[in-house]
Amino acid sequence: MIITTASDKGGVGKSTLSFHLAAAIAEIDTAKVLLIDGDVNRSVLNWAERSDSTKLPFTVIGEKHASKWFQKGNKADHIVVDTQARPSDEDLKDLLEDTDLLVVPTTAQALSLDTLPQFLKRLENLGAKVPYTFCLTIVDGRTKDEQDARTFLQAHDQPVLSGFMRAFSAYTKASAQGVLVKDARTDAGKKMAMPG
Repeated sequence: MIITTASDKGGVGKSTLSFHLAAAIAEIDTAKVLLIDGDVNRSVLNWAERSDSTKLPFTVIGEKHASKWFQKGNKADHIVVDTQARPSDEDLKDLLEDTDLLVVPTTAQALSLDTLPQFLKRLENLGAKVPYTFCLTIVDGRTKDEQDARTFLQAHDQPVLSGFMRAFSAYTKASAQGVLVKDARTDAGKKMAMPG
């Protein structure tokens, strides 16, 4: 299966979602997962480069090296593609031709939700027939933003994952340490506590 994460808005946790989505698939399916970084910021590549790669349950490569990776006889059961924020129509169309599922991350705030109809219109104009779903990201558990955003999406007949990504400082630590959020450590070396 090929899963692509894409959004018209930057700063919505797309790369963090891609990184952890690849890990979740690898752990659930005990499958070989490839994470392709198609973002010019190289967010997931930089994250992975700070890691002892043997600790990640998936492989990370840059988009420009994907064809060479496969030519060497490498195989993956599942592929997750992290795109740049607001990919061009041409790039988006190319990505969607090979995608089995599009995951669109969005924060639960109005400014992010406001961009979603435009993004869906772009997909429609490109003739995209790919199944898609939204994923709520950077959710502040102290507010009811997550429920309000979920209600908004459902009222507009938009699919949304039941799970969501909370706004934890542990994600920042995890990216700096090159690990998954579950393995992030405090400066004192203790495992970070994340509220349930």
